Amino acid sequence: MRPRKSPLFVLLSTLLAAGTAVLAAQSTLSDFGVSEAELKSQLADILVNGRIPFYPNKKVYQAASPALRAAFVKNALGWVKAYTESSAFKADYNFHRDQAKPAPPVSKGTPDAQFAKYLSDQRQSLEEMKKNVAKMTPDMQKQMADAVKQMEEGIQRTSSDPQISAMMKQGFANEAESDKKDYQERLAKHEQEFPADPRVAIASRLRQFLELSKDIPFDAKLVPAGGGKMKFADARYEAKSDDWKLCYRAGKEPVEAARAFAADWLRQIEK
Repeated sequence: MRPRKSPLFVLLSTLLAAGTAVLAAQSTLSDFGVSEAELKSQLADILVNGRIPFYPNKKVYQAASPALRAAFVKNALGWVKAYTESSAFKADYNFHRDQAKPAPPVSKGTPDAQFAKYLSDQRQSLEEMKKNVAKMTPDMQKQMADAVKQMEEGIQRTSSDPQISAMMKQGFANEAESDKKDYQERLAKHEQEFPADPRVAIASRLRQFLELSKDIPFDAKLVPAGGGKMKFADARYEAKSDDWKLCYRAGKEPVEAARAFAADWLRQIEK
């Protein structure tokens, strides 16, 4: 799975980015420089991954009035909502869900079988060592004699000591239990990120957006930060997340339009 980038509902954050815009209240995404084909192909995956790598046209946005920006957000989100209700989206979502599902741990056999294999591998390694030593010079063979003997004694001790075998078998059992627990945790995380019903994922993103975008002070003062950039005069606002600042930059009207749409969409899902 890829790392999480943002708790903000991706479509809302993208449509509110510094780069959304319209010259007139058209209703198609292509009028704003957004490819419906690209958006459709990534919509299911970006519900989880946090952000899409393309944005509407920035210059057009900056030239548009607040009312036209709000109209674009409303129209674009209407398209998104309609597409998420289509069979094509649901099929794509299920595909991404299946692709992201963690694989169960591969069984290594019972503890007894693993112990037997361990001994077999050790004996095979010992035979390989003896063959290699036999090819060495007499002096080297003498130097290696102790190593061969130690390995022989170790195998003998492991195979004949009940305490050692019990300890190793318990270790194999513990490892299998740990693998099983890890798989269950990854499966639970997958279910949280990719619930069977995509509306659950959508509702989660909508709640996150509504929480993030509430009470934004759109009249907050900016001051020069050097290098042609601006920053908030109030250090509390400057410390806010990039997504929070994104909503601030989008402006009051577009954010309010998005919040109204998100709240209504959420109510419909939660009926």
